[in-house]
Amino acid sequence: MKFQDIPSNSRVKHQLIQAVNNNRLGHAHLFCSEDGMAGLPISLAFTQYLFCEQKTENDSCGECSSCIKSDKLIHPDTHFIFPVTTGKNTKPISDHYIQEWRKGVIENPFLSETDWYSILGVENKQGFISVNEAQELSKKTVLKTYENSYRVIIIWHAEKLLAAASNKLLKLIEEPPEKTVFFLLTPSPESLLDTINSRVQSTIIDKCDENTLSQFLVDKFSIELNKANDISRLTSGNIGNAIRIIKGNEQLSQNTNEFQNWMRLCYKAKVIELSNWVDLINRWGREQQKGFIHYALHMIRESLIQNYADSDIQKLRDEEIGFTKNFSPFIHQNNVIEIIEELELAHQHISRNGNTKFIFMDLSLKLVVLLHVKNLTLQ
Repeated sequence: MKFQDIPSNSRVKHQLIQAVNNNRLGHAHLFCSEDGMAGLPISLAFTQYLFCEQKTENDSCGECSSCIKSDKLIHPDTHFIFPVTTGKNTKPISDHYIQEWRKGVIENPFLSETDWYSILGVENKQGFISVNEAQELSKKTVLKTYENSYRVIIIWHAEKLLAAASNKLLKLIEEPPEKTVFFLLTPSPESLLDTINSRVQSTIIDKCDENTLSQFLVDKFSIELNKANDISRLTSGNIGNAIRIIKGNEQLSQNTNEFQNWMRLCYKAKVIELSNWVDLINRWGREQQKGFIHYALHMIRESLIQNYADSDIQKLRDEEIGFTKNFSPFIHQNNVIEIIEELELAHQHISRNGNTKFIFMDLSLKLVVLLHVKNLTLQ
């Protein structure tokens, strides 16, 4: 991947290029990057630029042997670490899944954590990065590089590092092997050890501005500009989410249908039907459930905008507009804070491996009450 293929974060790309050209490259970088944003693509483009045999002032050549290997994610001096699950191996590490990783990232370098688990076929599990991974990495960094004077280690979703793995990684970052560059990518840097955060150069990866994303979608997927504008507005400049919509993300439609059904059942207080609905959601994987909670938070926001703000800033699909118009009167100043807090708390409990059946049933019963709170304004 070349820098020119990434339609955002020009400042970050320029800083990395200048660091290489001025021989002032730091050994450990932390990219605060949400799923679907450019953290991973920038890491890939930087690696290709660093290894390029005919680099220009602004980008890699894309044609030399090193660029070709980097583009295929097979350069021997690039090492990937990412969340894995048990099943294929009792002590899984990233190398066990490298073929699936290469295929998934080449197809969509803006992939999300949920996309990755879907590729692995483990939607009902949560990934982790174990101490076995860190031990394997220690062995690799002792060896000499194969083709380049540099070695690059990309750790995707570094917040999945288990405690023992974090401590092992900390030692590597504190005493880095010569000419080894670490890229840690995470949407939640606060989840990392403070000692790791204090030893890396932190950079926030921004979303793509909507006009630039629209043109990117037109050029890459040959869709009409009006459609590209709608998708860009809907996804708030998140490139990965935009790509998923274009490719016909079935999960988005499923989230839409289930959210609308859920809210109707909660409003009507149909407890038996709600119990059946919870049984359905309980069969989903945890990452899918977390994605559904994110979608619910999005719809609460849009309902609030419907009531109190300019509709021009709404980000709704056609399937959502009619429902939101009817649903929004029940989301107001007297219940919206509590609803958001309950959704966020449920997401937190799911992330901590709580019993999802209990979590969604408890959440549903609380929403039954909150949706019937009257919109009262003191005069």
